[in-house]
This record gives sequence, C-alpha cells and structure tokens, in this order.
Amino acid sequence: MNSYLPVDSGFAHIDELHSEKHHAHEEYVITLMLAGYVTFEGEQSVNIKPGMLTLVPSGMPHALVKGKNMQVHWLSFAPYSIHLDEKHELMRPFAQVRKGALPIFKLPSARLDYVINLFNEVQNELTAGKSSKVLESLVCLILNEAGKASKLTLVDLGAETKVSKAMQYIQSHSCEGISLKDVASALHISPAYLATKVKQSTGYTVGQWIIRHRLKRAMELLANTDEKVEQIGLSLGWQDVTHFIRQFKKFHQQTPAAWRRGQKSQQ
Repeated sequence: MNSYLPVDSGFAHIDELHSEKHHAHEEYVITLMLAGYVTFEGEQSVNIKPGMLTLVPSGMPHALVKGKNMQVHWLSFAPYSIHLDEKHELMRPFAQVRKGALPIFKLPSARLDYVINLFNEVQNELTAGKSSKVLESLVCLILNEAGKASKLTLVDLGAETKVSKAMQYIQSHSCEGISLKDVASALHISPAYLATKVKQSTGYTVGQWIIRHRLKRAMELLANTDEKVEQIGLSLGWQDVTHFIRQFKKFHQQTPAAWRRGQKSQQ
C-alpha cells in the first residue's frame, strides 16, 4: 500500500549554483553534503562542506548563495506525520538552530557511510511505497544521528526570536482554527507587529503559514483515512467546507475529492 506521507527525499548533483532568493518552507529539511561546497545564508553565512548535515527548520528563511560540484542527499518531512514536535529529543538539533546555533553539523567519519545508507533507504522506501512505518523509523534514525553530531546544549544558545516562536506555535496549533490574533496573543505581542516580522522574515503571512500546515495535514487524512471531505475540513479548523475545498484547489489545482481518487488509484 502506497499511503501518502509528508516525507520526501532525493539525491542531487549540481555542477554550479548561483545566488537564489531567500525563501522558507513548511517542511523541515535535512541535507547531507557528499562532495563540493555551497554557501548557506540564513541568520549567518556558513560554508557547507562534505560530511556535513544541514538542518533547516520550518519557516526559517534561507538561501544558497553559491556552490560548485555539489553532491547532496536531501530529506524533507513534517514532524506531526511521525508524531514529533520540536520539544521531542530527536528534534533538539532543529530547536538549537531556531535559537541561534549554526545549521550545520559535522558527522564523524565513522558514521558517514551509515548515514548515507539511511538516506538511500529512505529513497528506496519512497520508490517502493511499502510502509509508512518504515519511513518513520528511517527518518527518526537520521534525526538521531543529527543529535549525536550536535555538540551544543541549551546553555550555548541565544534567545528564540519572536518569528521562531510564532512558527512553532503555528505548527502545533494550525489545525485548531487559529488566526493571526491567536498567535500574537500566545506570544504577548501585537498582531500588527507579528504580521510584519513574519512577512519580512519568511516571505509569507501568518495566515498563509497556517493554511499551508493545515493543507499538509488534510492531504495525510485524505490519503490514509475514509473520513468524508467535509469532516476533514471541519476537523482541521475550516468552519466553511466550501472555503476548505477552494483553498485546497488553489494549492493543488484539484479538489480534495479528486486528489484523494488520484492517490487511491496509485495504491
């Protein structure tokens, strides 16, 4: 059975890369550089070299400024799909990055082949489509290796920014019908200030981030349950089911029902 799971992975060989615009995404991303180099620009500018893991939390603005002869494994995932959030020990390296740690972690040479095999197995499993449980286990094993490679403790880190706290809150509560006002209230700041900071930092509004996380969860429920479209929309915070269908179609160019039929035809 090839069930939908918000996990994706691949391998890229890039001869030369020039500056790209800053952007952010709703997934969490881990990359493993095998050859070449690339300059990563986030809170700070860092050079990613062979043997390094790079961790990019959801909503973190970043850009790849330049790179050459790159060979890199990449993995993207939604933590809720594997029953995690940033408070979990396996997600600690991502929490560190949010609090100011560099987003790169050097793997010990003795662990490199093992981690490469883990990335390969994720890609094999996605191709075979046999078991979402296997995918969950493989992602957790990669996260465990990232945790081992990380040497920082909470004492070494600076304070979280308002934007990073907002992104964590949105991720945890996006399916509860929250709004900009709810996020701002949880952070004890004004909605106008939060709206400006999130838009400036990530390129998306608070409302867009909420919708993106909701739609990810909707896709998982559509593919892996028999719940009616109307019930899924209501359970994820849409009071108007028509609005849910319209937003889903805007992002995926088809209705939830049509998307579900397409998924089931692949099983």
